[in-house]
Parts: sequence; structure tokens; C-alpha cells
Amino acid sequence: MQILIPIDFTSVTENALKYAVEFTKGGAFGITLFHVVESEKETAKAQAKLTDIASKYQQSTSVQISIKVETGNIFDCIGEAAKEMEAYLIIMATHGIKGMQHIIGSRAMRVITNSHTPYIVIQNKPWRNISNVLVPVDFTKEGKQLLPFLGQLATQFKSVLHLFRQRSEDDFLQRRIENNFFILQRFFEENSISFKVLDDTFEKLKYNIILNEANKIDADLIVTSIDPETNITDYMMGVDEQKIVANESQIPVLCINTKSVSSISGNVFESLG
Repeated sequence: MQILIPIDFTSVTENALKYAVEFTKGGAFGITLFHVVESEKETAKAQAKLTDIASKYQQSTSVQISIKVETGNIFDCIGEAAKEMEAYLIIMATHGIKGMQHIIGSRAMRVITNSHTPYIVIQNKPWRNISNVLVPVDFTKEGKQLLPFLGQLATQFKSVLHLFRQRSEDDFLQRRIENNFFILQRFFEENSISFKVLDDTFEKLKYNIILNEANKIDADLIVTSIDPETNITDYMMGVDEQKIVANESQIPVLCINTKSVSSISGNVFESLG
């Protein structure tokens, strides 16, 4: 299985490679460094720079680090490359809120929403083992589709999944929330996955509430789901969703495409051993 790392030759995107090197320990993965050029004449130079980076980090990992250069724009090429190589995961670095501010124009969020591959978005914060994972549970029907990836994650890193449940005054929505929560809880119990139910609850997906809870449990990862069929304008709220992705605590965020995560081939745990 391949992990795709978009590289723009800045230190923060190189940090994504450092993160990937640690992530791949104990798993049957390979790493592909990916760069997009605007014209063919830039290809050779980009390949040389990627080769240098790959050689530098190859010494610190037993997995194969490959390189790939495409001509086009990052908003289309990253998702297309991931699909072509059937990538298991994309680890993408951001420069924080300043680096994410162009999401307001929808293009950068399109990189994530257009992809059928899960993303982990990181910043400059060094790798830490993914021991504590914050999993907000809301009323969306897609919640149960997170199970295969969460199962793999918890098994590989011996993570504790912290279920953070939404509360709604609407009885219909509350029943859906409780149903999603029950599905997650039963799956974790049946597969001996460690989890905790948080006492706190949230009413809406608000940046400060999610981040405060993540800091309270010393989270190493925040999980959020995306639906690529949703109109892109729904992801231009910028406000809370984008702040979570580029949060000031620099906690990595896992963005899972709920329409495709269930298509991961094979037993959900077989590749982790």
C-alpha cells in the first residue's frame, strides 16, 4: 500500500515525509513523494530534487520511497495520482491558517474533497505516536463508514479512540446520533479496540469546542469526515472546518472520504499484522 506525500520543497512539506516515515513503521506500506510542475521543462529539475529528498530519508526507513512528478495543477493532480496508484493515504502538510487562507476561494479544500483517498493534514509539529484520537460523533449517516479506517489506525498504533458525542434538541437527530454512537461502540467492543466515551458533548461542529476537547485529552489526531458529493460551497464556511484542519495547536487532522473508505480491499486489519 502506498502513502502519497505532496512535496513543494518547503520545510513543512518535508515534515510530512518525516511523519510518514514514522507512520509506516509496523505497516506494509510504501511512500511516494509527489510534486506537480506547470510545464514539462520543469520535470527533470523536480525529479532531481525529489530524488535527493528520498535518498536523505531512505536511510531512516525500511520502506521504499519512490518519486512521482506530474504536469498540471495540484488541485486535480493529487487526487488523480492517489487514485491511479490506489494510495491508502495522503499525508499533506499545511503552513497553518495563513497557508490555508486561500481555502476561502474553495480551491485548496477541493484538493481534499475531490480525493477518494483519506488525508492526514499536518503542520510543523513533530511526529508523536497516535495514542489518543478524538472522534466526534454526530447525526450524519456516514459515521459508520469511518469504521474500517479507524479500526486499522487503532490496531496499528494501539490508539485510544475518544468518542465525543453531539447533543441535539431535535428528537429525530438525537436518535440518529445515538444510533451512530451505538454502531461505533459495538464495532470497537467486538474488535477489542480501546475507546472512551467523553462526558462532554457538543451541540454543533464549532472550532473552539472541538479544539478545547482535543487539547483536554492531549489528542494526537482529530477525525473528520467529508462527502465529495457535497457542493463545494458547503466547504467554504472557512470558519470552523478550515480552522480545525489548520488548528493553532497543530494537531494532525484525519479527513476521511465517507463514500470510498469502505472500499479498502481485504480484511480491515490484515495489512497491519
